[in-house]
Amino acid sequence: MTLIFKDLKHDNYERVLFAQDELIGFHSITAIHNTKRGPALGGCRYFAYQTHDDQLTDVLRLSKAMTYKNSLANLDFGGGKATVNAKITKDNFYELFAQVLKALDGTYITAGDIGMIDEDLIELKKLSPYVCSTKGSDSGLSTSFGVFNAMIGYEEFQNQQSTLENKKILIKGYGKVGARLAQFCKNSGAMVEVVDFKSKKDLIENDGFAYLENYQDTNFNQIDIFSPCATGGDLNQEFLNFSENVKVDCVLGAANNQLADNDIEQKLFNKGITYCPDYCVNAGGVIILALRSSIKEDMEYDEPEAKKKLIGIKDQLKNILSLSKNKNQLSTVSSNELAEQGFQ
Repeated sequence: MTLIFKDLKHDNYERVLFAQDELIGFHSITAIHNTKRGPALGGCRYFAYQTHDDQLTDVLRLSKAMTYKNSLANLDFGGGKATVNAKITKDNFYELFAQVLKALDGTYITAGDIGMIDEDLIELKKLSPYVCSTKGSDSGLSTSFGVFNAMIGYEEFQNQQSTLENKKILIKGYGKVGARLAQFCKNSGAMVEVVDFKSKKDLIENDGFAYLENYQDTNFNQIDIFSPCATGGDLNQEFLNFSENVKVDCVLGAANNQLADNDIEQKLFNKGITYCPDYCVNAGGVIILALRSSIKEDMEYDEPEAKKKLIGIKDQLKNILSLSKNKNQLSTVSSNELAEQGFQ
């Protein structure tokens, strides 16, 4: 199996590398957006893209987002992302993608993403040193702890309160992040409702939380924090309509790409709903990966170095909210400004 490499030129990206083996059907694009802070760190997405342009658009968007996320989290890594068109067997994928990583010569460190599980990374790491460690607990634990600390940061900024005592929190999604976040919130004194599929109802109730099939069924007459922790796009017109009937103070969750449309954040802002940028709030996952790559390969979220970084999400969110308040601007504008200070 022999790869053909081609560099694709794109303004404001340090390198965009296309690799293919037409005979096997392997097509990968790796984008390195910025390495001023250190080698690019970001996941590899193994996905059945319909077209080359779809794949290119996705990897450019995702790699840039990783630059901003890693900068805002104050990590010694830049931003990059890889995409592989999932039309080959995983056995062929390991060998061929290891060749891609070798060609990039340590300027890009890969991790998991859609279509990539820990077992894939273990196999890939046998062939390349440029793969994040899979040792230690899954990254959902550090992500949820980071989101919890962001909630504390919001309360400190907004209400001068360092716990979630008596706060009404509605979490959408009870997976490896949402379930742990719910427990962190409960332990801090919050009242928690959880939205997920009916198949999760017994689990959620057995864990001591109120189950909802839809967030519109909430028993809260006012929600302090709405926390999307499932798929993206939950902040849409349906949610805006819901907030007409039930007051929502803040949106702060782990899901990526929460804003369904570009104008949704402005509409939230106009309604007095604080939106906390997802790439700040959910940085716990990449933080633990970065620490496992640079300090200790089985680092856990509650070890001193990790805990300091994860609690730092709280302080960074407070910086974002303060800048937004002072400039009367959207929180994503403020978060982008602060992130850019770290790599420009």
